[in-house]
Amino acid sequence: MADKTKRGRLFENLVADLFRANHFDVRLNAGVARPRQTDLLATRAAEVYLIECKWRSARADIDAIDSLRARLRRTSGAIGLMIGMAGFSGTAISEVADHREQPVLLLSGDELRRVVDRPAALLDLLWRKGESLRVDGQALVDEPARRQPRRKPLTLPDSPTRFVSPAHQHMSLIETGGGFGQLTFTHDLVDIDWVAASGSGVTLDVPVPVLSERGVLDLLDKLASLGWASSDARWSIHQSTTSWHGFGAAAFAAELPQWKQRADRPNSHHSEEFCYLDSCTGGFYTLTSNISAERTRWATQTVLSFQLQGIPLDVAPLLQLCRAIGIHDNLHFRPLTARSTRTVHLPDWMTSSVEPGAHIVTPGTDIDPHPEWVTGVVLPNPLRQSRWRSDPLRAKADLYDLEGGSVASVHCGLGPACECEAWS
Repeated sequence: MADKTKRGRLFENLVADLFRANHFDVRLNAGVARPRQTDLLATRAAEVYLIECKWRSARADIDAIDSLRARLRRTSGAIGLMIGMAGFSGTAISEVADHREQPVLLLSGDELRRVVDRPAALLDLLWRKGESLRVDGQALVDEPARRQPRRKPLTLPDSPTRFVSPAHQHMSLIETGGGFGQLTFTHDLVDIDWVAASGSGVTLDVPVPVLSERGVLDLLDKLASLGWASSDARWSIHQSTTSWHGFGAAAFAAELPQWKQRADRPNSHHSEEFCYLDSCTGGFYTLTSNISAERTRWATQTVLSFQLQGIPLDVAPLLQLCRAIGIHDNLHFRPLTARSTRTVHLPDWMTSSVEPGAHIVTPGTDIDPHPEWVTGVVLPNPLRQSRWRSDPLRAKADLYDLEGGSVASVHCGLGPACECEAWS
């Protein structure tokens, strides 16, 4: 546009609309830095951005940063955001990184064009820029799409609990027959309704933007770094005719990449599913996904599902986790309409004699007289017998197709989206 003044006003309106699309209250020419003029002031709860828009042929330099800082000194609790369509000079970027006590974020024209096509991506971009400045002391501008280095081995919590075979062999995982299904066993059933108050719990389902097995393992690493991974984890990986079950986050991270061995079975499928279950304050969560059983290891339908006693008084840990994995909006707690667990006692005519396929052994504590305790057994699934398949107790998640199950219970990773029942 030949009229630079008109172009500048339209540019400011475009940026204002972008922030309004993310539920910010936006004021043009706000007097917050009076007597200096301010292009935009965007607020959303505790988030306050003082925004300067520069559309010039030359890159924004250190003088533009100093001008924005002068406005910031007249405000309280605001973060500066400089939008430069032509980018920024090296001295401007260095000045922002060297003076982090008054944070200024830099947004280039190329970055703006990308978020205009996807307005919801603005929140994650601003959060990553802020984290880079606070944690790494770097001003993030036009983040390079460089090839990521090979992932280092995870340092994840391991579980002392083990399977013990009839031959007294300790195993971190056990192989059984089975099939597809996003469910797993649980050694200690967490009943989120076991509280004094009436009513049922709540769920929070978080769709996770990961696209590969590596993304899943990076997510597990993020969970561990934020204190969400524990030694109480239980997990199952399902192929078309076989399932693998184990204890602990470390064993899961080691087993998931071994897809070639799992796919080298008769009638194997081109994909596999898993359910990872772990405890947390006030309940438990599951991580489920579908991953291709070939070299690309594409991941789809990856979901974190939290089952909690109620909405936490302090949601900061959940909010920090969601932001760390790139989720910033459109998440809702949903109340459960029924109890989270149900125990089904099989009638006498369905009972049969079974031989344990393995024991579950947990080390004792310092005050226990025994070094190890048998805390569970693995039994053949009695529901697999064809004469019982018409029984009205049949659950929607096809527990009848599982070959082995813990005597404790089975938990479905789909949470309230599925109506299958825990069984004892």
